[in-house]
Amino acid sequence: LEAWNGYGSHTTDRIERGTTHCDNMCVSIVGGTQPSKILRYLQKAIRGLDNDGLVQRFQLFVYPDDLKTWQLVDQTPNTQAQETVVKLIETISTMDFVKYGASQDEDKGVPYFRFSKEAQQLFYDWLTELETTKLRGKEDSIIVEHLAKYRKLMPALALIIHLIDTANQTAEIDVSLEATEKAAAWCDFLELHARRLYGMAANMTPSAASILFKKLTQRKLENGFTVRDVYRKDWSLLADKELAQDACGELVHLGWLKEVITDPSFGQKGKISYTINPKIGEA
Repeated sequence: LEAWNGYGSHTTDRIERGTTHCDNMCVSIVGGTQPSKILRYLQKAIRGLDNDGLVQRFQLFVYPDDLKTWQLVDQTPNTQAQETVVKLIETISTMDFVKYGASQDEDKGVPYFRFSKEAQQLFYDWLTELETTKLRGKEDSIIVEHLAKYRKLMPALALIIHLIDTANQTAEIDVSLEATEKAAAWCDFLELHARRLYGMAANMTPSAASILFKKLTQRKLENGFTVRDVYRKDWSLLADKELAQDACGELVHLGWLKEVITDPSFGQKGKISYTINPKIGEA
């Protein structure tokens, strides 16, 4: 959190290691995760059970298409592209931004660039649409929270693109209209992926039912099992009690399970158990 804005400082004191001071805290996280893991987390966030605002900070996440067919790819990595990226990073990390048109206040704080006149107007138009249409519409709250982060994401992407152009010696002094248009296009692309992921998380019953169906074909459950037997297994999405219940209901609807209701007896509660369709092994 201290590194979120990119200009906060932090000092750590350790007896053995001494004092470590960082002028500008900035953290980048790159990686991937399994769909079931992130969807399980998002499902809780959407229901308001664990919405800590963390996932909204991963603004560059994408959810790839499911491959219907598999194809072997065996080719040499693009070493020229790798070398280009390394040179860009080295150049930007040692660059004196003021020499390339950045402004710097008298207190010698972090240098900053400005939009060109045309790019500034594009940003104003883009921001107006974001504020008046996307953030004021009838969206789910978690979508609004995610898109609200785009107020910073769009100009941040424009700046990154500008710095890359600067390192390539193809940039103007100010952040150009072209760089800003590319940033806006990136935001449109990322919004589609965000909506896709949040939309899948909002309706997790089919995914949970699919997982349960697979477990049934693997004989992981026996006739007479209950919802409690399902969520105690800690199978990804099915570890959530409500999702486990919905998954069972979905498979009942599809004919793969049959609901058996046991009436309550003295001193005991009634219960619902499930009988498995014997044809499930042929599916």
